[in-house]
Amino acid sequence: MSERIYYSRAAEERARREQIFLTVMFLALGLSIGTALALLFAPNSGSETRKDIANTVEGSLETGREVTNQTVKRLEKEISELRKRLEDRLN
Repeated sequence: MSERIYYSRAAEERARREQIFLTVMFLALGLSIGTALALLFAPNSGSETRKDIANTVEGSLETGREVTNQTVKRLEKEISELRKRLEDRLN
């Protein structure tokens, strides 16, 4: 906290509670103002925005699946090659 001198533990705790309360209030006020401005100046309607988000998520999931499948196939190939080399060395 600051370098203030408090004459009692109760005064120090009260000052700390007031500071926390003010911080929470300003945070809530900022969030409210930000939300209101976002709604006022949003470029698309809510349903269009939800569709855009859904399409983006679907595209990302599909890309992730493709990359995962390619990685799994590559790992399977490398494991089979490694297994073959180990069998050749053991024989």
